[in-house]
Amino acid sequence: MSFIETERLILRTWMHSDVDAVLELVSDADVMRYVTGSTGGRDEAAAWIDRDIEEQDREGFSVWPVVRRSDGRIIGRCGLHRMADGRIEVAWIFERAVWGEGYATEAARAVLDYARDVAHLRGLVALIDPRNRASVSVAHRLGLAFDRVVRAYKRDMLRYRVDDPRP
Repeated sequence: MSFIETERLILRTWMHSDVDAVLELVSDADVMRYVTGSTGGRDEAAAWIDRDIEEQDREGFSVWPVVRRSDGRIIGRCGLHRMADGRIEVAWIFERAVWGEGYATEAARAVLDYARDVAHLRGLVALIDPRNRASVSVAHRLGLAFDRVVRAYKRDMLRYRVDDPRP
């Protein structure tokens, strides 16, 4: 099922058959260097899919696969995740081959619109490793406001908040 569509991307629900695409993503050390607890194995890829399917069923959202329209390839993950403290995080991760092409910004902007207009969610945050300059740049392009440094995922992270100026 497709949740979100943009000019170049489709964000949809996960299927267990997506495991090879996720495995390719989590197996790239450069892609995973800012992601906590990653081993890059097939079991981890399957576990990511299982967690996202479970969260979709429970919450009505998850971190969805990002499919490039032009070739149907899964090029990353982007979506929403409820953290242990109840806040909802907008998150993204993309394969190295598409870095710098604007896919993260396009997908995350569409997710933020979905969160606001469809799911009616407020108080979203993005947590970014301070060394991850590319994701910090995405946050700035999205208009997210730096809030503070927080302890999350067993390390210090930059917390950006999503300000919604609309009533």
